[in-house]
Amino acid sequence: MLAGWAAACTTIQVDSGGGSAITGIGLVRVELPPVQGKTLAIERSGVGFGWESTPGGGAWLGYSASQWVLADPADCQLLIIIRSAAQADNAKTILETIKGEKPCVVDHTGTLQP
Repeated sequence: MLAGWAAACTTIQVDSGGGSAITGIGLVRVELPPVQGKTLAIERSGVGFGWESTPGGGAWLGYSASQWVLADPADCQLLIIIRSAAQADNAKTILETIKGEKPCVVDHTGTLQP
């Protein structure tokens, strides 16, 4: 899992330069959980003020947090997002059931191995 903190004035480009950006002044943390497939999962939190041009984004003042997944429907017919150990156990069962298929998996727990 990749995570980073930035202070002062920060601009973070999202999705291989596709036009989405997060710009803020203050303390910003961006986390990229492990993913499987052609998926980009991002978690952002920060204190300060700024603007987020990502889907569902907007301006913030004070504490702000957002999470989103960018996935191409042509590559991800099934998207599995895991946020707890119980969800990881359920995902293992689902992945065993659909052997041969390659769903996109975002594992926030880091327990499920691709």
